[in-house]
Amino acid sequence: MKKYISKPAALIKFMLLAVFAVSFIAACGYDDVNEEKAKAIADYYAEDSVAGSALIEAETLKSYIDDGYVTPDGKKVLILFASDNSSTINDVGKSIAGAYPLPVNEVFFGSRSDGPVVDGAMVVDGAGMDKVIREYGIDANTLIVITGNKYTNDGKGQFVARAFWTFKYWGFSNKQVKVLNGLDFYFQQYLNTNFSTEFDKYYTTFRYGMPQPSTFSVKELPGQQMDSYRAPIGEVLGYAATGALKADGTGSAVVVSTMNASVPVYKPSMTTPETYVIGNTRLIEGRINGATQLALSANTDGTYNNGWDQYIDSNTGRFKTPEQITELMQGLANDTTERLPFLQNVDKNKRMLFHCVTGRTTAPHWFIAREILGYTNAAIYDGSWQEWTNLAGFVPTNLTDTFVNQTGVSVTDYLSWNGSEFVKTDGTKASVDYSPKMRNLNWDTSRYTKFLTMAPATNSNTYDNEYAGDGREINTEDKNYQSGAGDASTGGSTGGAATGGGSAPAGC
Repeated sequence: MKKYISKPAALIKFMLLAVFAVSFIAACGYDDVNEEKAKAIADYYAEDSVAGSALIEAETLKSYIDDGYVTPDGKKVLILFASDNSSTINDVGKSIAGAYPLPVNEVFFGSRSDGPVVDGAMVVDGAGMDKVIREYGIDANTLIVITGNKYTNDGKGQFVARAFWTFKYWGFSNKQVKVLNGLDFYFQQYLNTNFSTEFDKYYTTFRYGMPQPSTFSVKELPGQQMDSYRAPIGEVLGYAATGALKADGTGSAVVVSTMNASVPVYKPSMTTPETYVIGNTRLIEGRINGATQLALSANTDGTYNNGWDQYIDSNTGRFKTPEQITELMQGLANDTTERLPFLQNVDKNKRMLFHCVTGRTTAPHWFIAREILGYTNAAIYDGSWQEWTNLAGFVPTNLTDTFVNQTGVSVTDYLSWNGSEFVKTDGTKASVDYSPKMRNLNWDTSRYTKFLTMAPATNSNTYDNEYAGDGREINTEDKNYQSGAGDASTGGSTGGAATGGGSAPAGC
């Protein structure tokens, strides 16, 4: 049996310089070395556009475990069990032998702002990401395998996909991070039951002691993948405001709401529902103009269910075939409750954004589109419905109601912005002064939302009502962190200038 021996830090540093084509020399202007660097980066990401390349099969992982948690080409194998938090993971108690627990809510989210408003469920920043990868001993010679309990909704499958997305956002390639096809369910339960009881020995308690820490940093990855994987509010609002979206998928971009289409929403004075949207739990009940409401399967009451367990073979726990999934993935491709295909109108390279309430439950749908079906420009709208609704300049006239269901409410009970002042929905001027509670009206999402109710009169979110940027601050900040812009160090990873964004080292 092989045994993995950690390489000295100096050797790891040498490997990094080789893998990423000697950025010290490249930055000095040698065209041939720059070309080699570009080739090395292209090779690192070569699998990323190949549908299915993000998956690793249980039999392959078993062989790596049998060989001492090492791949045939010498990479150390790190198995991470992803779930929401530590208490849930403790309740499970077991995973594939050698797995470490990864509480995604605790390590991969942060309170951050793309400009107009702070949201508490945004992607982790660079320092936070570096802290995670160093604590788990991740370096350039690590193969990360993400698993979980099972893909069903109660199996916390969303956190497996969200963890994978976070690694991708920060620049890891499909050669270095994988998702176990079938998760623990297939590896242990299915194989152990149907093939050999020997698989039972591969299911045991977690490794709660952390591995040998590394000094690796996201700055040492080729990186700059942020815009490909994450859609900020500036991008989403831009599509809605310019009419770029069409619910049937024929627009220049596609926005897909993956929230369950389950609750009838009424416009004021209406007596019948106009469409189906998410339940009455958010600040606004509605849909971004031109967005497609995902509707995977119909319920008997005429509503729709978007549980991602529908992508999974219930016997094995592994993903269904791309053909089966494509047939399943349909949406309300107009403003009625009729379920129609929409992927047939979406080119594999078209920009395709997925959102839910907080960016968690949409992650499996994003994973399906990008990694299984091969939509290479699919991204997650990270702020999702929580951020979108918190930006609405649309309120109850009494300024005190936190939420009012639309059913049976008079049309005079709403305020909106007409470009110069706040008015009631009957067109008359508001009799109250809304300015103390004003949102940044340059970012007023109520103008680009269908089937709108209202934002609350009071809210604990932090707004910047003077913000006039492009609404992409997190992506910009993280690209600067990874490239080392304004920071000549790698935070202790290798010393000197950062290699990730091609920063020129001192002395050239």
